[in-house]
Amino acid sequence: MASQVDERSQAHERLLASAVRFLIDFGEEDAASVLLSCSLDLWDIESYYGSNESYTKIAIKLTGPRAAYEILNDKEHPIRQAVEHAFEALIAENTSIGYITVHAQLIDLDPDWRSELLEIARGSGVSNQAAGERATRILNWNNLGFRSTSEIKIAQALDKLGVLFFPNCKARLGPGEDRKNREPDFLVCHNGKWGILEVDGEPFHQPSRTVADHERDRLFKMHGIAVAEHYDATKCFNNPDDVVNEFLKLLRVA
Repeated sequence: MASQVDERSQAHERLLASAVRFLIDFGEEDAASVLLSCSLDLWDIESYYGSNESYTKIAIKLTGPRAAYEILNDKEHPIRQAVEHAFEALIAENTSIGYITVHAQLIDLDPDWRSELLEIARGSGVSNQAAGERATRILNWNNLGFRSTSEIKIAQALDKLGVLFFPNCKARLGPGEDRKNREPDFLVCHNGKWGILEVDGEPFHQPSRTVADHERDRLFKMHGIAVAEHYDATKCFNNPDDVVNEFLKLLRVA
């Protein structure tokens, strides 16, 4: 029985992963990011088996954070339509989708959850993480908000190595009265050295190395940040371990 449950779960994960890849391959990264923030369940709601033909109609249930729920629950939203198209392209022959339902995910309970949520509701518990940009940060990993799946891949690679890092946290910096708010993708501390790792080239990470990027990097270096390196989002997604290892090597020799 347990093996059947595992096989069913793996089949659902495979369909979800395939749909995300289907969207990415056509440049629909926004839809891919929304879908990747969700879990998937499906079941048969109607089946017919005849001597010459058979068909199955399925229901798909997607569960995700509030932002994903609002987007995918709107049947006219382009992202919802792109996700439906991906599933229709991937389901088996003689199978059709009866309906897709979308649900908001339940949160993990902390022993002091009432106090924590009360602080957030009053505005006193909001941290720098994703502050002021909650609408764009629909992806969640270990209760941290991210703009893209590539960022999550980098976070997982850093976490696997036991590295101290701060993702998407705003800083206040600059000389004299010319102080500014700036937000690196990853502020990393490794063996006593600080560096910044930037993920460039996705909908929320437009191609980098502009004048503004150089100015921001210089501001951080004025405050002792040894390294500020930019990496392409595709490389971060496909080879996050290589990116992190290279970044840490540059930080060590800085």
